[in-house]
Amino acid sequence: MATHRHYFHSGLAVASDLALPEWEDFAGGEGGDVRIILSDAAMPGCREADGTIIDGDTIRFAIDGTGVWEITGGHTIRIYPDAHAQEFELRLFTLGSAWGALGYQRELAMWHGSVVEKDGQAILFCGEAGLGKSTTAAAMLARGWALVSDDLSRIDAQSEGARVHPASARIKLWRNGIEAFDWEERIIQRDYFRDDKFHLSAPDHHGGADPLPLAAILVLAEGDRINIERLDGHRAMQAVLAGTVYRPEMLEALNGWVKQAHVAAQIVARTPVYTLRRPRDLSALGKLAQTLEDHLSE
Repeated sequence: MATHRHYFHSGLAVASDLALPEWEDFAGGEGGDVRIILSDAAMPGCREADGTIIDGDTIRFAIDGTGVWEITGGHTIRIYPDAHAQEFELRLFTLGSAWGALGYQRELAMWHGSVVEKDGQAILFCGEAGLGKSTTAAAMLARGWALVSDDLSRIDAQSEGARVHPASARIKLWRNGIEAFDWEERIIQRDYFRDDKFHLSAPDHHGGADPLPLAAILVLAEGDRINIERLDGHRAMQAVLAGTVYRPEMLEALNGWVKQAHVAAQIVARTPVYTLRRPRDLSALGKLAQTLEDHLSE
């Protein structure tokens, strides 16, 4: 019989056959909402090139050479490992694509971005890949903020304001970012996809804590100088959807865009949205963090 590890993550009690060291700060409780199952049954016949497959209430996808994932009804993630798959590869796609798919099945807002908190203010950085969400979050961590999430977060729209569920005690940075912050000793492991990117332990984090109020959403953009501009109405909604949607092809396959847009509209209606333009110069990160703190304190 498989040994079940128990976690409480994103407001859900999870029992997993697969050990999840990335969630060690979320360990505890009894799994009743979600099961993560390592199956020894024959692997379903699908390939990575097939993309996202919808079969009734099940989402299926494959990663060639690693395995097949089936996510059913918002309550079960079943993994069919390839014979040569390594555990860290299985964890990567379980905590990324599969977890995001399960959230979509539950009609949750699963947003792609990095979130930090200080003095009760959680702020979310989002935007296109490569604009420096994690690097900007790290600049705030270096000034005493705490990590809430790096990559994928559940955001709840509530009448009193949006709330974000803590999701990570680790942050991913490129080598030059690690050197800029002098965080070499915080490296845990190299990233699966990129040789020059690493997973690091955050100096402070909210792993295992209750949801936090979301005070602001900052959509990153490149610029010659630091500039913060408030967005309203349609512009805010459009920027947030473009900057936060995780695995849009899954939403498309699920016909889930309308539901996600509805939740996003509720969140944006209760949370100020800004465009944050910044130069890519790492030496400007300290000034960026100070500018953000000054703006948020106004």
